[in-house]
Amino acid sequence: MRNLRNAVLGMALAAIVPISGLGTQLVTIALEIRNALVQAAHAAPEQDTGDFLAFGTRIRTEPRTSSSVRGIGNPGDRATIHRRVEGESIDCGDGRTSSQWVDITDERSRVSGFVSGCFI
Repeated sequence: MRNLRNAVLGMALAAIVPISGLGTQLVTIALEIRNALVQAAHAAPEQDTGDFLAFGTRIRTEPRTSSSVRGIGNPGDRATIHRRVEGESIDCGDGRTSSQWVDITDERSRVSGFVSGCFI
């Protein structure tokens, strides 16, 4: 449907502006702008998603373990990732330490908050 609309727009623009020197340039510029906008829209990043790596993952109000728990996430819930921030450093339990926290929304429960990067 979008391609049909774009083709009709291009034909309408060509019909309005005489196809000669300046008219041809204007149509070419307009079509290049349209193509650039379409490419930019397609290149826009999809919202990032992930999943919880452990059962009972705490979703917190702030990126630190002393903050309140808003809810619990579990593998299979899926999470929309809004942004990544620095916060309290956490021992991941597998030999890694991470200070990255992820601002998420649990897709099953719709609870939003922060989860240590160890668990997403």
